[in-house]
Amino acid sequence: MRRDAVLLGLAALPLSGCAVIRDRVRVAVKGCVDVPYMPATGIVMISGSLRSRYVRQPVSYVLAVGDGVDRRAIDRAIYVLPGRSVTAREVFAGLNYGAPFGAAMRANPILRRSVLVSFDAGDSYFHPRASGENRLALVTEELAGVVARLTGSRPKREALVGMSMGGYGALLAAERQPERYRAVAVAGPALFPSYEDERGSVGDAFDGAADFARYDVVGQAGALRGRAVRIRCGLSDPFAPGVRAFARACPSADVVIEKGCHDDGFWRASGQALLEFVAAHL
Repeated sequence: MRRDAVLLGLAALPLSGCAVIRDRVRVAVKGCVDVPYMPATGIVMISGSLRSRYVRQPVSYVLAVGDGVDRRAIDRAIYVLPGRSVTAREVFAGLNYGAPFGAAMRANPILRRSVLVSFDAGDSYFHPRASGENRLALVTEELAGVVARLTGSRPKREALVGMSMGGYGALLAAERQPERYRAVAVAGPALFPSYEDERGSVGDAFDGAADFARYDVVGQAGALRGRAVRIRCGLSDPFAPGVRAFARACPSADVVIEKGCHDDGFWRASGQALLEFVAAHL
């Protein structure tokens, strides 16, 4: 890992004027949703880079903690698994996760003892791939070490948040270790009712039918029955059928399908609800 660096001004980077206009058109015409971009307050963000055993290139990360908090007192971690190709920086600069984290911290003081962890998502769908990349193992085996470097010890309580491809990965990680993660909350997870559905849409999320069956989040949803699970999905999200299939397989999950699309606006609009949900279980 390289030396960490404080990110100056990251939380204050708004969307560009063209992006704002484009998002407003999408919200008005396609039934999508969005929320105003808000500056993050009450938090400090730290950047770094991880040399993973499971990814060839260095993986950048961003850690967010409460301003003025004694880092040795931090014993909880919330891992944010981004969508496909989204970077750690974009989680805060574009998806605005710093603002809801600061707000949730003010509403729930326990988050003063928590760190929010984001990292570069890549595009390999958070499970072992034939290429040798395995970002699921990066999440489950290496991110706690990143936290320990900041705080001096590994987190005692952990939770997962994700969106799109990262929502799939967060649910898969929770299914594999349901006793470890106190809660998982995702928005618009990229879930497929069947391998045929995946081949007809994304097309490269799995290395074949056997690979899909091995890492099928819907098929293994029963592992999360009775656990703290929340899913938000937009009515206009193409992954809504997969989310509905997950809800049938795991009826104890808190699944809400509401107005929205599979886009940045929905991720921004979902951030506070997801963070508040996992905070209540940390």
